[in-house]
Amino acid sequence: MARYEVSHRTLQRYREHVHRSRNEVRLKPIDSATQRALGSQIAVDPDAEIADSLDYYNNAVWMVAVETPHRELIIEVTSEVEVLPPLFEPRLDHPWDFDAMAFNPAAEYIASSPRVPRLRGLDSLLEELSVRAGDAASLMAANETLRDHFAYVPGATTVGTRLPEVLERRVGVCQDFAHVMLAVARQSGWPARYVSGYVVPRASETIGESHAWIEVGTPDGRWIGLDPTHGVAVRDGHIRVAVGRDYDDVAPVRGTFAGQLPGEPPEVSVVIRPLVGAGVGPATPAYVLSDQ
Repeated sequence: MARYEVSHRTLQRYREHVHRSRNEVRLKPIDSATQRALGSQIAVDPDAEIADSLDYYNNAVWMVAVETPHRELIIEVTSEVEVLPPLFEPRLDHPWDFDAMAFNPAAEYIASSPRVPRLRGLDSLLEELSVRAGDAASLMAANETLRDHFAYVPGATTVGTRLPEVLERRVGVCQDFAHVMLAVARQSGWPARYVSGYVVPRASETIGESHAWIEVGTPDGRWIGLDPTHGVAVRDGHIRVAVGRDYDDVAPVRGTFAGQLPGEPPEVSVVIRPLVGAGVGPATPAYVLSDQ
């Protein structure tokens, strides 16, 4: 196991002083079988009213309300998380019995969602990827080869880019790869959910990335992580923060403000720092990450 400190900082600038703002923040790592969330703190500038709760998908949510005029908003969340060895091999095997799925809570993840609608073009993509309905091996293979069919191009899309455009242009970032893989999994008969989080940098690396991937539900109650951006099944190199049907359910920071002009694009920076005494040596550097 290994322990990390994760600091995620969001700077939102406005083009004028806004009267007030409201934000939902989903940046607290999940406490689960594959990791232990050891604590999280949120700091906001300017001063804000902060309340915490759990959403429908059991993600931790901070509600941040700033009631005084401000020109910029800084939200920084610092968390400590312990990543545990996997309990089982990340492998899909047994397909679903569709009659049984109708009574299983995972069934809601096979339906279309706002960012992952049913599209006519998906059938041709499944054929291109050689994905067969209910066939686990072909879905695992598609996760490994999706990056051969779509180009990872930072800046080619935004958080507002929709699935039809990604399918047409065949470019995107991790969020787009996750949405495409969600569509492939659901269209071929597998419940699948979106996961936001971070990739843990390896010792030889100097930079990593915040990230998105998917999890596919199995009939025996497991969720298998598939990372189409890197073409791998998730083992112990990912830190999970939130899960949902698609990006709209897990956006790290989402909010509104009272003002006349639109805000600037947010500036996001993330640092993952391995902690001494948790399987990491004292000379290991911190890793500065981008927001995609």
